[in-house]
Amino acid sequence: MAFKTSDFKKTTRKTGDTRQLYPYQIRDDRYTAALGFAINYFERMVGRRRADFETDTLLEFFGDPRLARGLVACLSRTYTWRTQNFSDAFGDETAQALWRAGLPNPAALRRKLYGLANGRYSGVILPHERPEALDFLCSQLTTESPAQLTAEHAESAENQKYKKHSASSASFAVKMSEPPSPVFTPAQFERGLTLDTEQQQVLMKLGPTPTAEAIIAAYNYHSLETALCHAESVRLSLRGPVWPMIRSVHNLARRYRLRYRRGEWPRSLFDDRLELTLFGGRDALGNWSRIGRRLVRALLRLLAAHPDAAYDGEAGVHLNGQTLTLKLDERALRVLGVAARAAAPDAGEAWDEAFIENFRRAWSRALVGGRSRGWRLRRDPEPIIGKDTVVVPDFAMQRGNQRALLCLASGRATADALIKDIGSLGKRTDILLVVPSAVALVLPSCPVPLATYDETPGEAVPALVRLLERAFPRLGVAATLTPWQRLEGQLADEGFVSEEAAAELLGCPTGEVATVVRRWGGVGLHALPGLGICTPDSLDEIRQLIEEGVAPGRAA
Repeated sequence: MAFKTSDFKKTTRKTGDTRQLYPYQIRDDRYTAALGFAINYFERMVGRRRADFETDTLLEFFGDPRLARGLVACLSRTYTWRTQNFSDAFGDETAQALWRAGLPNPAALRRKLYGLANGRYSGVILPHERPEALDFLCSQLTTESPAQLTAEHAESAENQKYKKHSASSASFAVKMSEPPSPVFTPAQFERGLTLDTEQQQVLMKLGPTPTAEAIIAAYNYHSLETALCHAESVRLSLRGPVWPMIRSVHNLARRYRLRYRRGEWPRSLFDDRLELTLFGGRDALGNWSRIGRRLVRALLRLLAAHPDAAYDGEAGVHLNGQTLTLKLDERALRVLGVAARAAAPDAGEAWDEAFIENFRRAWSRALVGGRSRGWRLRRDPEPIIGKDTVVVPDFAMQRGNQRALLCLASGRATADALIKDIGSLGKRTDILLVVPSAVALVLPSCPVPLATYDETPGEAVPALVRLLERAFPRLGVAATLTPWQRLEGQLADEGFVSEEAAAELLGCPTGEVATVVRRWGGVGLHALPGLGICTPDSLDEIRQLIEEGVAPGRAA
């Protein structure tokens, strides 16, 4: 999450023939008190609308607009703005009534109002006519849908025709004589029209309350990251096991489609110095940041795989039409997660994409087979930042609003480094770790839930699913929802529902799920015969799994 260039606070200085870049770093406690006030302000605003948020208040805390916007961007990892749906704003009963009336979102309400304006008010609803128009629209929305009224009327007519029960006839007459009560008031209708606008978004809190020190650490890291995202090249001086580092660089350059150049080859097996340069580039529009983000990801994974290797470096940065030099000294490298550690017995572990890919394919097979409980993988999540600590998760695991981070360890050295770094972050309940079984037996302790494997990381998938279900229980589903609503809600959370699960929800044979969904489902349901139901944004992911042979090819 690099800062916008307009929010990037920096200093440049001419030194000889080059201009040095100094991203702003908070190195003392001058802003600790102000950050405490800012965090308390965000805490008070949780659940409030964005329109009530006073941006000028934050400027008073910090004085510098760029610094304030950067710190707010760091706070946004815990406090985020979320657009409310009808269930959040008006309750489940009202939302279901609107859904039955064909009004599932604010756009549908606006369409209804525009239709009334064009048909009844000659295209324009004047201010004094608006209350009448809203009253009329609300009167059309009752506690019983038109289909339900028709069914009840038909049932009562049959009773009257064949059973001749006078009590039933009287009851039906009373029911039809009483006007159904509206479920939507004009004030609610007015609010629902703009519920999806930015000003109506509500501040939500994700995770525990951050400390001022954690926000400062995140700001310092993202300040450096912003400069590196605009880098043309990053040169590093490394020391340690040379051949594993070369292997890591080669694998990372292939994974992130980057060029690299190494210095002289080691002259012997005992050489422990390596000069390495990673190259960024411009995209088709002339921007450096698109490829620069891949460069930063590769750099972080290299430093995570060999945490005590880098001791010096520099980056050539293009920013706002200037060519600048960023010095990566010991202090800057420490912000990026480099710290001297005692060498482990197997300190020569290289980053291997095949290791990561094995787990991804195993999880994809579990997802398509309905064994992942709806959890989906996302590669390259944002790193976890602490003071002089950077933990680089391999995957983010998401199911609806539930989210966890996953770190994979291929050996003892990686596991020890991860456990030490995760432990320094304090108590975290959103991190999971996968390690070899042999390594787990000799670990003294682990601050986060642990899953193990014997030979390949894909073997840990079943144990990991059980850990996720214990740590993040699935949210309950309202008993009043229809089968289609349940299917749509599950798809919104998980992106994919297996054919067997969809058949159980809809109450139809497994072989008829695709036909039923194509005939009666909406545009948000995509049927894959032999696999299940997915959302349009998940279709490319499922297609890729089919091409890779992870999923059966009948749906292709």
